[in-house]
Amino acid sequence: MTEAAVRLSRLSPDERELLREALAVLFSGSFLVRAVEQHTKLYRFLLANFDAIEQYLAVAGWGLRKDETLGVISFTGPPSARLQLGIDDSSLLLVLRLLYEERAATVTLHGERTTLQHEVLERLRVLSGRSITKTRFVNSLQRFQTLKLIRVMGDEVDPETVIVLYPSIAFAVESTTIDEVIERIESYRPDAEPQAGADDENDDTDNGDPADSEAD
Repeated sequence: MTEAAVRLSRLSPDERELLREALAVLFSGSFLVRAVEQHTKLYRFLLANFDAIEQYLAVAGWGLRKDETLGVISFTGPPSARLQLGIDDSSLLLVLRLLYEERAATVTLHGERTTLQHEVLERLRVLSGRSITKTRFVNSLQRFQTLKLIRVMGDEVDPETVIVLYPSIAFAVESTTIDEVIERIESYRPDAEPQAGADDENDDTDNGDPADSEAD
């Protein structure tokens, strides 16, 4: 029996339930985000047992990533675990990532980075040159909320609705500079010249790994 297995076998019933809940959240394609109230206890448990759980998952080809500064833990996995994103979703996610970086100096009293619905749509229109239907926009926001990338604080179609930008966005889309994020968004413009080797139909991301161009 491996050291990780021994350690996990010694968990109390309550701790085993925490492990089950934490893995269920991660396997659902989500992140564990310390800033999310429902995740706080699970995040702390997983962090305290990180090495043992990481070794245990590695047997099945899975991995864990953590950033204690951001307060995020995510899965890494095989290609079958990758989230498929179309151009609209990819463009929107990149805009949210850009806004997350830009809000670094303007966090709220609760330490959250926020934006407004109309700001998201305006940046999407200007940078990507694309319009998005109301239904598709709402569906995308709801999907990203389920993945714990954002929290929508009201009606998705209300221009003044506040959107909380979770640090997990920095895991979903890694970029070193704001200019790099803008460049990636602009690459989806209808009038942009396709890059060599890139597919202009779909993006995918690996529960926290940078999105790579790949057909759905």
